[in-house]
Amino acid sequence: MTIYEVYVDVYFVENMLLDMIVLLSVSLLIGKRPVVWRLLLSSALGGLGAVLILWMRPGYGVAYILSVFVLDIIMCLLLFARTKQLPVLVIYFHGLSFVYTKIGNCLEALGITRFVRILASILLVAAVLLVCGYKKRLDKKRLYAVRIVESGKTFDFQALFDTGNSLVDPYTGKPVSIVEESEDIRGWVREKPQKYRLIPFRSLGKENGLLEGTEVDELIICGKDGQKTQRGAVIALYKGKLSGDGSFQMILNQGLF
Repeated sequence: MTIYEVYVDVYFVENMLLDMIVLLSVSLLIGKRPVVWRLLLSSALGGLGAVLILWMRPGYGVAYILSVFVLDIIMCLLLFARTKQLPVLVIYFHGLSFVYTKIGNCLEALGITRFVRILASILLVAAVLLVCGYKKRLDKKRLYAVRIVESGKTFDFQALFDTGNSLVDPYTGKPVSIVEESEDIRGWVREKPQKYRLIPFRSLGKENGLLEGTEVDELIICGKDGQKTQRGAVIALYKGKLSGDGSFQMILNQGLF
């Protein structure tokens, strides 16, 4: 029978660093810059939790799986503070942890025994960066220059075509695009209350929500294939930023295409 000697401090640091790398990778995938103190605290919690699970010796049955799962949920909540996206964040976390383990196993199978953890971490982050770069390239291809015309006034936006946006105006049945709210657009709503809309929507973690909206004279989409004009288009107002890096301020409805 083989007996392994485990140093608690080394085990804690190793698990903390691993959790930090995986959490950073999740942050890259969702396009959110992590808060440093949250990252350090959640990673330290992951290291401490790993030590406690080892000390409790639950084996590798249901108790072990539940303990790890609950610990991962707490770490994701602490770092991202996003309850609506929690299922996706936990899936990303477990998926990347699995990829890290597989990378390490492949390196060992190739005869690499030194600095396996460091190499696996570097390869994991590199793979995530490649995925993020490819995703950005795809997003750029789906960006359009859009002009909204209302009462003789025009405003230009960079807009993302999103196949997931299938919002429909319940009054007219028209497709609804989403625009970052501004004082100018809010002014249109005040000036023409007859065009005011309340648009119901569904999203992850929020079954029933309402967005304020309005109808505009024209919505002009400019792309490589020419120009498309939608008269009497409906837009919904979003309080906040639609893009983390500011690359677009509007999300076009799939029904417009």
